[in-house]
Amino acid sequence: EHLPPHLLMNFRVVDDAGQELAMGRDWAALKPKLAQAAQLTFRDASPEIEREGLKQWDFGDLPQKLEFTRSGQRLTGYPALEDCLDSVAVRLFDIEHEAHRSHREGVRRLMRLELKEQMKQLDKNLPNFTQTALILRNIMSPEALKEDMLTTIADRAFIGEDALPRSNTDFMTLKQRARTRLPAVTEGASRLLLAIANEYQALTFKVNALHPSMNRIKREVEDNLSQLLYKNFINQTPWERLQHLPRYLKALKLRLDKYPSAIDRDAKHGHAINQLWSRYQQRLDGMQKQGKVPEKLKEFRWLIEELRVSLFAQELKTPFPVSVKRLEKIWTEIG
Repeated sequence: EHLPPHLLMNFRVVDDAGQELAMGRDWAALKPKLAQAAQLTFRDASPEIEREGLKQWDFGDLPQKLEFTRSGQRLTGYPALEDCLDSVAVRLFDIEHEAHRSHREGVRRLMRLELKEQMKQLDKNLPNFTQTALILRNIMSPEALKEDMLTTIADRAFIGEDALPRSNTDFMTLKQRARTRLPAVTEGASRLLLAIANEYQALTFKVNALHPSMNRIKREVEDNLSQLLYKNFINQTPWERLQHLPRYLKALKLRLDKYPSAIDRDAKHGHAINQLWSRYQQRLDGMQKQGKVPEKLKEFRWLIEELRVSLFAQELKTPFPVSVKRLEKIWTEIG
């Protein structure tokens, strides 16, 4: 892990003509740098499966993968839909998990186009939207908030936990389920977002009223708040975790309420959490450079939030036992 630079492998990446594209000793840094060029080259060599400007499923079945030969090499591609905002496209990806992510976004967009009348009505009549947008205006603009809400509602109502379709028959079956689920999902999501907004409002009032002598705790709470609420946080937070955001925000406010009578204890707990978060963030940055974040690491991020509740707001309770020791043990298992 700590070899001097001259003992590290030096990588030189060339194209078909032997021209150098990039060179360096950091393989993880080279991969994202060349990823887009690699994907385009891969598509140029692939079978002619790609299509654009699609607004309905009229392009036949999409196989899970395609195998083909290029320059004597056996390659595997992963066909998937791609969201183009006002249409979708069929693309061939060279990385399976990227294909899966894109396909989900493409299916969601195609469903929105198919159910355009329902989406138009939803756009005009989102429950609690005006109040929620007013409270969260410092997080994101009303326009961005509405699109974030519509994307989240569409994803949950149109796909949820269902398997992603790869044929017109499967897509139309999903469409029938989506139509019936949309009203309940819309109501539930709007109610949840209003609850998040109300907790955010109560917390920010408390933060803004803090005495200057409480700068440390103010900075820590603001950092934690920015990790929970940010532009497009609704769609980017896993649905099952979104349900817990009101409790996490309430826990932050309780931490501030208790702080004056428990300064030393707060500092001790805060230090332990900051160490765990720093380790997590460092590992996350490294994994993102490599192009894939393990599920266990994603889950660890939410264990840290549960630990905050356990240490600073025990009365709110956690869904399972959690402690610094438990998280330390889990971290060693993540490796």
